[in-house]
Amino acid sequence: MIAEVRGAFFLLVAFLFFLVIIGVLALGTVMKPGRWSERPRPAG
Repeated sequence: MIAEVRGAFFLLVAFLFFLVIIGVLALGTVMKPGRWSERPRPAG
């Protein structure tokens, strides 16, 4: 029984980390959407 509880706990922690990473990526694209389309322009 302890093995199942420990396995479920690690699965839940991994899932939470996954959600946090997805949330950070989503916020990054929402907060600065123009960052990906920026291109350095040649001077002159």
